[in-house]
Amino acid sequence: MMLPSPVLMVCSANVCRSPFAEHYFRHRLRQAGEYAEVFSRGIMEMNGTEVPEDGLTVAEEMGIDMRRHRSTKLTPADLDRAALVLVMEKQHRQYLLQMRPQYVGKIFFLGQPTGGGEVPDPMAKGVEAYRASYQVIARDVDAWLKRFGIA
Repeated sequence: MMLPSPVLMVCSANVCRSPFAEHYFRHRLRQAGEYAEVFSRGIMEMNGTEVPEDGLTVAEEMGIDMRRHRSTKLTPADLDRAALVLVMEKQHRQYLLQMRPQYVGKIFFLGQPTGGGEVPDPMAKGVEAYRASYQVIARDVDAWLKRFGIA
């Protein structure tokens, strides 16, 4: 199966979960010698916010550098541009479908290939919450990549 591009990752603020999903997805593609455009957005107005230190620390433990990431709010144009949209929670999917109901066939839960669970939000909950959330994201991203034939 062909990897769609661009891939859009969406969470609440584009500060913790979707940036890690974006950077980890890109990292795994590089490791596999593959390329797709991958970007992330948030549904809340948090433009320019940096990833919290706990998130940076845990991402770095996993080989991911997010120090340059700044949050960006989702726009309808982002949805129009994306070939595949992966969300962290039911409310994210509902928000996107209200914005662009015609895209029901390209908006999925990040956790769909592993059972469809939501990704817990680690914001302001400490390093262990980030570890738990980022491990779920890594597992789910790897499952999507496997679905597209990228190991």
